[in-house]
Amino acid sequence: MGMSASQARYLCLTARKNNVEFEIEQLTQQKLMLANQMETEASLWSDGMNIQHLYYDPQGYGSSSTDLPRLSYQIVTSDPADGGMGMRVTDSYGRIVVTELPDPMPENMTVENYAVEPYATQADYFENNLKTGNWYIQKNVNGQWEDESLDGSSYIYQGVDKGDFTVANAEYNRKMESLERIDKKFDTQIQQLATEQKAIETEMDSVKKVIDKNIEETFKTFG
Repeated sequence: MGMSASQARYLCLTARKNNVEFEIEQLTQQKLMLANQMETEASLWSDGMNIQHLYYDPQGYGSSSTDLPRLSYQIVTSDPADGGMGMRVTDSYGRIVVTELPDPMPENMTVENYAVEPYATQADYFENNLKTGNWYIQKNVNGQWEDESLDGSSYIYQGVDKGDFTVANAEYNRKMESLERIDKKFDTQIQQLATEQKAIETEMDSVKKVIDKNIEETFKTFG
């Protein structure tokens, strides 16, 4: 290989080596981003597994069951004859929470005695207000309304929804398997590029030796 051809080859190898190093750097950065994504998914999964809902246990056992319905405004305020708790919901100001004002207005009651909450019948909204202390459940005891404790009531169970748990766990496993496949693909690509990089460096050393030899022989010729 002549001097010019050797130098051209060396320049091509140098350019390719730089490209390979850049590709490895890019893939390594993508692996780091993927690792962060996997960590985020694990954190979301952990948080999701700790989410507990309120359930109504009509038997008063206060235990886990897949058949228990979510505690709702309708259940709390409905008559026991209709499967409800026969209680009421009040806010932190002592006003009775209703979805709309009663008509006609009960005796000795005014609009100021009520807090109109159209979304009270939505389970998550209802539950969130109870858990944050914005609303309270009250039961009538000998004509007096008393707060019903969420923790102390045998009719209210707090726990993880088994159905939600199964779905969330399956979704987490699906996502992690997909991310792990991508991660392995990155590893394979990086390994292939590393092998190519080593081969290029070996060839560069060989070409450089040829160039050095050509230079040496050239100096001998004109020396």
